[in-house]
Amino acid sequence: MDKLILLVDFGSTYSKFTAINVTTIQVAAHISLPTSHEQGIMACYQKGEHTLLQQLGKSAFDEVFICSSAWGGFRMVSIGLTESLTAEAAKRAALGAGTRVINTYHYRLTKEQVIEMNQLNPDIILLSGGTNGGNQQIICHNAQMLNRYLSSGTILVAGNEAAIPEIRSLLTSPHLTVYYTKNVMPKVNVLQAEPVREIARDIFLKKIIQTNGIEEVAKKSQLPIIPTPTSVLLAIQLLADGLPNIQGIGPTLVVDVGGATTDVFSVGNPPITDNQTFFEGLEEPHAKRTVEGDLGMRYSSESLIEAVGFDDFQKLFQGDKQALHRSVKKRITQPTYLPDTKKEQQLDTLLASKAIELSVNRHAGTLRASQTPNRTVYYQKGKDLRTFPNVIGTGGVLVYHQQPKQILKYACFSDTTHLKPLAPTFFIDTHYLFSALGLLSQSYPQAALLLLKKMILPC
Repeated sequence: MDKLILLVDFGSTYSKFTAINVTTIQVAAHISLPTSHEQGIMACYQKGEHTLLQQLGKSAFDEVFICSSAWGGFRMVSIGLTESLTAEAAKRAALGAGTRVINTYHYRLTKEQVIEMNQLNPDIILLSGGTNGGNQQIICHNAQMLNRYLSSGTILVAGNEAAIPEIRSLLTSPHLTVYYTKNVMPKVNVLQAEPVREIARDIFLKKIIQTNGIEEVAKKSQLPIIPTPTSVLLAIQLLADGLPNIQGIGPTLVVDVGGATTDVFSVGNPPITDNQTFFEGLEEPHAKRTVEGDLGMRYSSESLIEAVGFDDFQKLFQGDKQALHRSVKKRITQPTYLPDTKKEQQLDTLLASKAIELSVNRHAGTLRASQTPNRTVYYQKGKDLRTFPNVIGTGGVLVYHQQPKQILKYACFSDTTHLKPLAPTFFIDTHYLFSALGLLSQSYPQAALLLLKKMILPC
C-alpha cells in the first residue's frame, strides 16, 4: 500500500504544499497558495491539504512535516568581542540555525546601540565574546548594558564560559528571557556552532507558535516545525554528501535569488594541498549559508544597484537613467511584477546576474599574495570553491528564464581574488523542492536523496 507524506513550507507570501509517495518515490502532487495571515495559517493549511487530497483521491495523509519562514523569517542580532572573529562566528552560527541576521555589534555596547536594538525588535539576541579563559570584561559589560537598556527580548549567551556566573548575576531583568549554551568560539579561529543552532531552533519554535494559527497547525506535524532555510540546507547537504548506500553528487554551491534576498549555500570544504598557501581567520564549516539582504530582484533592487554602482549598472543596462529609476521603483512597489517587455526582461536578467556575482563573492573565500625574500606565499581566508563540480540555481528568475546558464555563470571565477568555482556543471531546481525534500530527509533520507538527484536538471 502506498504511503503518502505531506510536506508544507509556510512562506511570508506563498505557502508550498508537496505530496510525496515514499513507496514509489515520486512527487504525487504540488501546489502553491497565498499565505493568508488575516484568516490564519490553519485556514491556509486546511485549503492546501484538502486540495491535494482531492487531486489524489485520498482521505488523509500518512504523515505531515512542516517548515516555515512565515512573517518574514527568524530575525537575529549578534554581539561579539571583535568584528573579524567573535561577531563573525556568531553570525555564522545564526545563519546555520536558519535565522536572518539583521545587525551585528562588537566590542563595548553603547546605550544608543541597545536603544537601536529595541527599535529593530529581533526575535533573538546572540551574546558572544571571548574565547574560553580569555577576555571576560567585554561580554560582562555588554550583558549589563542589555539588562539596563533593553526593554524586552530573548538573549542567547554563547561566549566565554568562565564569565557565565557573572553574566547570570547581571541579566536579571524580568523583561528578558535568557538562554545559556557553549561558547560559539571556544578557541581562536575555532567555530562551535551546533550548540547555538540547537537552542536557536528551540527558540524559533516557541516564537513561531505566536503566529496566527500555527499552534494548531503544529499539532498536525509528526516532527517539530523547523525554519525553512534549515530544511533547505538539510536537502543540499544530503544531495552533496549522499548516504552510505547512495552516492551524493559531491561539493555543491546553491544560489537562491529572491525578491528581497539572495541566499547562498555551499556544502564541501576542500583542504589546502600546497605548501605555498596558508589559512588565516575563522575556520570554515562543511555546510555554510549566507544571506545577502541588500541583493534582491524586487524589494532590494535599489540597494542591489547601489552595491554595483548606479553609473556602472546603467552602462551595463544601456538604458535611459530615468527609465531605469522608474523600472526599479515598479519592482519595489509591485514585488509580484513580471517583466512585460524585452527591455524589462533584460533588466531582470542583469539584476539576477549581479545578485549572483556579488553574493557568491561575499560567500566565497579570498586569496592574497605576500612576497618574501625567497618566494611568494599566499594566504587563504574563507572557503575555497574553485574545485566545486556543481552549481545549482533556484528562484523564479532562474527557473523561468530561457537561458538560466547565462545568469548562473556569474557564480563562477571572474578574478584572482575570489575563490569561486572554475568549471562546474550547472543545474536548476525546477520544482522548488529543496525545502520539501529537506523536510522529508528527516525521516526518509533515501527517498529524499533519490528525488533530489532526479529533480535537479542540467542547464
